[in-house]
Amino acid sequence: MLQEQHAEKERELWHHLVERELAYIQIRQEFLTNCTDRMAFIKKALHKPNERGTALRLIEYLKIEERQSLLKDLVDLASVSHSDIELVRQAILSLPKTWLLDNIEKSAEPLLKNGTDEEYRRLLELYIQIDRDLTERLAKRALQHEDPDIREAGEDFQNYLN
Repeated sequence: MLQEQHAEKERELWHHLVERELAYIQIRQEFLTNCTDRMAFIKKALHKPNERGTALRLIEYLKIEERQSLLKDLVDLASVSHSDIELVRQAILSLPKTWLLDNIEKSAEPLLKNGTDEEYRRLLELYIQIDRDLTERLAKRALQHEDPDIREAGEDFQNYLN
């Protein structure tokens, strides 16, 4: 009897989950189709930890130009550790590679200018998923830095590349 009650509760949980996911898909489509200022909502949500995951999961449904317009925000988020960093990296990696290679260093430069080893490490982790030459350039830059922790990050990634 107890096992049957437990099994019924689990079935109910499953059906509730399926219903909620279908509701999410419907409201997501409604938002993407009918919200005239969706990019403003998404851009603002990227900087609110409790809304960031939702915004990041919406990015794959945006037009390529809309995704490209978020690069600076995404690179900012990719430069520090947080629970959504993998979603941020996926969003960046979803951009056309040629375009990304032409634009990412420009987006990262303000972060690196006064960055710490945290920014260098997180960006090196991202860069290694994009392109070897891109990663080598940043690792070499890190090796020339006056901060020993940043130099160490450069060494770590140069060793990894070798």
